[in-house]
Amino acid sequence: MLLASLNPFEHVLDTEHWHFFETMHLGFKLPIGTKFLVLQLIAAGLMCAFFIPLARKIKGGQPPRGWFWNALEVLLTYIRDNVAKPCLGDHDCDKYTPFLWTIFLYILFCNLLGMFPFMGSPTGSFWVTSALAICAFAVIHGAAIMKHGPIHYLHSYMPHVDAPGGFFIGLFIAGIEIFGHLIKTFVLATRLFANIFAGHTVLAVILLLIVMAKDVGLLFWPIAISSVLGVTALSFLELFVAFLQAFVFTYLTAIFLGSTLHPEH
Repeated sequence: MLLASLNPFEHVLDTEHWHFFETMHLGFKLPIGTKFLVLQLIAAGLMCAFFIPLARKIKGGQPPRGWFWNALEVLLTYIRDNVAKPCLGDHDCDKYTPFLWTIFLYILFCNLLGMFPFMGSPTGSFWVTSALAICAFAVIHGAAIMKHGPIHYLHSYMPHVDAPGGFFIGLFIAGIEIFGHLIKTFVLATRLFANIFAGHTVLAVILLLIVMAKDVGLLFWPIAISSVLGVTALSFLELFVAFLQAFVFTYLTAIFLGSTLHPEH
């Protein structure tokens, strides 16, 4: 009865009421905002709880000990050495690596929260991924303006065309370039949202088979067992996708940032 009464799409729904607590007749209502807002605060809190002590250990000259602390350090080292340095160069790497670390870890923790029952992935909301993409857009172009100056930055969009009507051709090309940057931002938001939303939706549909088969007699058990095994297997895939999509978002952000910081390349 509990399984039938729960909403199988809980992980991809943002609401002011946590449906699981309502089902248990606890009368629970979120004290602030919505469910995804609370989960984002939890993700931010977990980031601070894990990585602030790690930073203090490293700053104090104490090397991380144990598999857990070393695993956290490996994540940071990988993003710095394999994402930031190749895309930004040695000169700009140290300046913008903290931003790339933050966005990677934030997306990763938001994705991983969806692996727990009755919680959810805030990145399954297009509004959340859009906000992340807007932050990336602001850093990508804000960093370029700070480095090159606003005049030189705007001038880089206006190529010199040595032909009749060259000014208007250059203006047209500049419009295409600006539109392209907007498209890139939209793609960042859509890619992350679509992958997380689709994954949890597929899991929800498979679980619905159990509810739909509750009145089919002996066939219920084969369907239920197959559904549980299928969801278990896909959950491992979702775990991989949680890391992959955090990496892809960060990597694309680093590429776009590098292209504005070093337009000559």
